[in-house]
Amino acid sequence: MNTLLRNTVGAISISLLTVLSAHATLTENDIAIYNQAAAGDEDQVEPAYYVFKQLIKNEGATALTLVYLGSIETLKGRDAWMPWTAMKHVEKGLSTIDKGLTLLASEPNIEQQSRYMGLNESYLARALAATTYSSLPDMFNHFERGYDLFVELLAEPQFEQQPFPATAWIYNYAVQAALRANDIQQAQQWLNTMRQQDKTHPETLSAQEAVKGEQS
Repeated sequence: MNTLLRNTVGAISISLLTVLSAHATLTENDIAIYNQAAAGDEDQVEPAYYVFKQLIKNEGATALTLVYLGSIETLKGRDAWMPWTAMKHVEKGLSTIDKGLTLLASEPNIEQQSRYMGLNESYLARALAATTYSSLPDMFNHFERGYDLFVELLAEPQFEQQPFPATAWIYNYAVQAALRANDIQQAQQWLNTMRQQDKTHPETLSAQEAVKGEQS
């Protein structure tokens, strides 16, 4: 290949990559980066933040991407050294999540939404918001709102029909929140639902141990 042709092909490739980058969409790999950060991998917090910041910049905000971005902000607060820096990140994250939840009213019907991790966008956004809110220290005054989101979401008949492998983690977090709220009856009810779906699933076993520990 001569130099001119090689340069032309290279320029086309770069232009194509630029176009693809500018029109990138949310992928499950992006979500996997967030999941690693949420699980405690501090090295993945900034990459996750960049991914969702760029998605919103390139495509505009959606309820789901705003909730993810806000949750990542709270993770930055989790990992901050200085208390005032932690407060700043968490408060900014909570504000961003609130904006995402507000956008839910304008989202398409459930049947028309994209699915990620086996769930429709609005279910995933609400579950992630509930998980983030209910995992924060009491000083941020968002636990009750997170718990209410779990109660509302898990009571919806259409959510109950979702495949359990996609919802198991949500039930587990909901059980943990119920135990934190000293609502043992609700925790047991959700655990029973998990057992009926798959009593050997890792999330079911985790929730079972948590309830057992609370009752012992």
